[in-house]
Amino acid sequence: MGRREDTMLRAVTGLEGGVVASGSTCGVVTGGALALALMNDTALRERGLPAEVALLAVVGDYLDWFHQHFGTTRCRERTGVDFNKRTGQLRYLLPGDRVARCLFHIGKAVGVLAPYIQKGLPLSDYSEQTDMQTEPVHCARFVLERVREKTGIGDPLLERSSIVFDGGVGLKGGICGALVGALMAMNILYGMNIRQMSYVRIIKAFFIGHRNLLTDRPRGMPETFSIGKDMLQEFKRRAGATECREIADKSFGDWQDFMGYISTAEKCKDLIDFSADMTSKAIERWR
Repeated sequence: MGRREDTMLRAVTGLEGGVVASGSTCGVVTGGALALALMNDTALRERGLPAEVALLAVVGDYLDWFHQHFGTTRCRERTGVDFNKRTGQLRYLLPGDRVARCLFHIGKAVGVLAPYIQKGLPLSDYSEQTDMQTEPVHCARFVLERVREKTGIGDPLLERSSIVFDGGVGLKGGICGALVGALMAMNILYGMNIRQMSYVRIIKAFFIGHRNLLTDRPRGMPETFSIGKDMLQEFKRRAGATECREIADKSFGDWQDFMGYISTAEKCKDLIDFSADMTSKAIERWR
């Protein structure tokens, strides 16, 4: 793409392992969804809502492809390991077949995503769905915007791109967008800036982060996995789940179906407010 977006890369620290290694939506899925948003950022800025609706459809197609080829979009189901157990972490790394499988899936996903750089968005196919009387609700974007208002920490590109998490990533019911928005906002400050880190520092941070998943006495604070683990658990206590389809107790057929639900869902509005407050407190605690 010819773009270097270090803030976005830093923000997605912690989406690895199915979002803070919780086994939910695979990082290859969430990373791919954000890549599609980045490819179409000009359309998002210039065309607004029609581009957002078309982008969500394209992201949904990517998730359908991923599910068809790899059997699931959930990390724990795909890898067969639980990163919150020492035995799970060891099995992922040794003898190496699980790591190799993830690398293989990354390569396949990039091969599918790369042509979209030239394709653009099918705007005309979704123009009839964008006639709305009220402002659309975007879960992750609303959280990111409110955190920026409360703390001054934010990124306009990340806010625009985060609409891909609507309805659990491309309307497919995966990880809740409000939770992802909260974690990305926190990681703008506390995520790993890998382009300015040596390979040794990256590996060290990886192992410290995964150790912190297993203990109540974290090292190297502020540290993305330890903070993210606490935030995820706090969110789950409030919401009862981390998956959109479980929180909403329904699946979404298309963008209009999602907007019809989210515009009146008091539980989701509460979770957006809760997520923004939770992240703002985490930022202020460690800043």
